[in-house]
Parts: sequence; C-alpha cells; structure tokens
Amino acid sequence: MKLGVLGASRRSIVLNGAILFAGGLLAACGGETAPAAPAAKAEPTKAPAAAPTAAAAAAAPTTAAAPAAAGKVIELRAHARADAEIDGYAKNIEAFNKKFEGKFKAVYEGFPGGELYVKQETLMAGGTIGDIHYAHQSQIKYQEYAKKNLAVAIDSYLAKDSETKLTDWPQRAQDALKVIDGKVFGLPVRGQVAWMFMYWNRDMLKKAGIAEPTPDWTLEQMIEAAKKVKQSASWPEEFYPCGYSWGGFEQLVGNVRRFNGEVLDPGNGPGKKAMMDSAPAVQMAKWFYDNIKAKLFSPRTYGAKEFGEGKMAFYFGRLAGERGAVNNAAGKNFEWTFDISPKGPTGRRGGFLSIDTQQINATSKNKDAAWELLKALTSKDAGVNLALQPAGSLTPGFRKDVYCSDQLLNDARFPKTAMKANCDNIDQPEGFTYPGNLRLTQPGAVQDIINKYMNDIADLKAEPTPAYMKQMNEELQKVLDEPSI
Repeated sequence: MKLGVLGASRRSIVLNGAILFAGGLLAACGGETAPAAPAAKAEPTKAPAAAPTAAAAAAAPTTAAAPAAAGKVIELRAHARADAEIDGYAKNIEAFNKKFEGKFKAVYEGFPGGELYVKQETLMAGGTIGDIHYAHQSQIKYQEYAKKNLAVAIDSYLAKDSETKLTDWPQRAQDALKVIDGKVFGLPVRGQVAWMFMYWNRDMLKKAGIAEPTPDWTLEQMIEAAKKVKQSASWPEEFYPCGYSWGGFEQLVGNVRRFNGEVLDPGNGPGKKAMMDSAPAVQMAKWFYDNIKAKLFSPRTYGAKEFGEGKMAFYFGRLAGERGAVNNAAGKNFEWTFDISPKGPTGRRGGFLSIDTQQINATSKNKDAAWELLKALTSKDAGVNLALQPAGSLTPGFRKDVYCSDQLLNDARFPKTAMKANCDNIDQPEGFTYPGNLRLTQPGAVQDIINKYMNDIADLKAEPTPAYMKQMNEELQKVLDEPSI
C-alpha cells in the first residue's frame, strides 16, 4: 500500500498558533527564561540544571485561580508540548470542557518541546505555573518534581475514585510511578517500550532482490541485507543502508540491551553502578563503530527526513510513535512499513520503558478540579486521540485498552501488521532505569558524559577500546557517587 501524507488540518494550525502565543505570554509573565539550546537531530534535549523548590514557588506571587464561589466556573490550565501534543491534546481538552460545562473550564498552554522545561520551570519559579504540568520519567522530571514537593501525591484520589484505578496501566508502569517514597505523583499521558522498531523502504528492498524483514530477524541478518543493498546500485555519497538511534541516555540503554547488557546496575529502577566497561557495552560500541566506519550506518544526525528522502533503506531501533513523522517525510515517494527491531546476539531486542506523565502542581488552588482534568487527559479516549492525531508524536496513552484498541489497530494510514506490532509493544519486558541520585541532565552529569564519549565514537573520532570505555565508565561512576539532588 502507498501511504499518504499526514497533513495538519487548518483547524489544528490555527489552534496551535493560539497555543504558542499563549505560551509566550505566560513565559513573559514568569520572568525572563534561560535560552534553550537549538535541538540537533539525535541529540538529547538539555533540561535546566534544577527545578525551583516548592518554598521558592510558594514565596513568589501567584496568579493561580482562587477557590470558586458558588456557581462560578473554575478555570484550569494544563501544560504540554505544543509540537508533540497537537490536535489530540486539544481534542482532549475540548472533551473535558464539554463534560464539565458550567463547572470547569480548562485551557491548554503548550510550549515547544525543546523549551518545555525551561518555560515550565520559569513559571514554577514565578508562581504562575498552571494546575497540570508535564513530566518525563526518562528525563527524571517526574522524580525531581516529586522529590522537591512540586507535584501532588495522588494516592488518596486514586483510593476513593470509582472511575480511575492505577490498575488501568500495566504493572511495570505502576511500579515506575512509585519510585519516590512508594507514592504516586502523576499518571501516564503517553508511554512506550522505546527504541524497539525498525522502518524500511519496501521499494528499495524489492529492487535489490532482498526479502523483507520478519520479527525473527537478527542484527546479523540486518547487516547482511545492508551490504546487499549497498552493492545493488551506484548510490549517491549521502546514501547509507542503515539509520539508527543515538544520543540520549535511554537510546544508549536500548542499544546496550540489544547486546544483553545494562548501562547501570541494577538494570531496573535507580541505578548506582556504571556498567559501560562491561563486555556487552564494549561489544555494542564496537559493533556500531565498525558499521559506521564501513559506511553501512549513516551519520548519527540522520533521521526521518533522510529516510523519507530515500537516503536509507533501514531505520532501526526507533519509536513506533515516529510513524507520523516518517509518513510525512516519505509522502508518496515510496512504499514503506515498520515492525519490531531485529534480535541481538542473545535474542534480546533492547528497549527502554519510557513513560511521560502529567502531574498536579503543588501550588494549584483547585486540586480536586485538577484531579478531574488529570483523569481526563490520561483516560483511554485521550490516549487514543493522541495516537490518531495527524502530526506530532503518535505515541499512545500507555494502556492496553489504548494500544490494542480497534481505532489504532485499524488506523488506515498504516499497515495492519505494523499496528499489530505496535499493539504487542506494550507487553515487551524491558524496564525503566535511571541514575539513582537523579543526576542525568545537569551540567557535567550523566547525559553530558554520554555525549562526550558516545558521539566521538559515532563521529569516528575515538575507537571504543576497552580502555576508552573504562575511562567513560569511571567518569559516570564519579557522578553516580555524588549525593542525590
């Protein structure tokens, strides 16, 4: 089948313009924001060094809505990423407002993804943050906001609510939500076992006489197919058979797990020991280095755009939620599809449990109303709406009834086999790990060390010898030994 272009509707374009405008005004109200570094492909988004403390937020003047008088509509504000949560999020806000018309009114104030935490934390410091804020677990924001008392523990709400139960989410997600003091500080708005999928150009493989990948494929078979593609034609200099995942902490975890290793020990939960000098980690780094050097693998900056331009045959270790970006990039240039990534040497595919949450901000003056909004934004219907939006991230709400819903399985924009693989993703066994002291995105912390060493490997500036990987590991361990933030 030929896959059409996923274009944003006129309504969504107008709405997003209004959202971005509102976000800019709120940032100005909260004081001058720190400039955000421009996001480069395959590079992680840098978050600010630390979120403001609850005491600082409480000391600042606040414009949060006061408790409503009898008959007065309570106004609520929710923050998310304006370039990822587009039509689907706006639709969810509209549904909430319709359900609670005359009682609650929610407003969506989105920020560009690369500036989300700079903008959001500026509002926190200025006392002008909304009632619901965004918090990635993979970027340690869920944990940080909980630990600094910037998010509300919602266990009491869950205990008495008849509509929403923690068991609506998989057990692994439930466990991940309780990493701070055994309490729940938010609910998943999206989620996935990340870096588990491979996209491929069906037309290119057909011309090269190569059988299409199956779920039983191994990394070795992918490399053999890449060699055949390279030999099948006279390609331009910018063509490489394979693109891949690189740059962020969770991408590194996924890549090491393909070789049956871990970046941190323990491999699930708060890690305290660095493992990047282990045999699997060294094997992983050398495998990538050798294939990049052989020009079988693309530069680390290649992404969906280059795949859509026909500059890669395979794009592996990626997100199923990128299918919208891939479709927009490829348009009608060629036929493509996606499925689960190939198995590593021991049969392990890699992956990283990545959950995006929304939390009730501790300074909200209307926490009971905010709970109703949080429920709505993380419901089954809300998760489906995010996955069906025409652009942005198509990662669904992390619920089985969303991932395997008829709406997603029968999304006519994508092959049914691909959407069945997406459904199965929610049952993948890989877990969630993070630095136990929460030192991931601060200057000089774990992410900066990953950038320093791993990017030099991908750029062929350094060979991943055991000595090189040991040096990287020692720097990581030094950070892990520091006190918790």
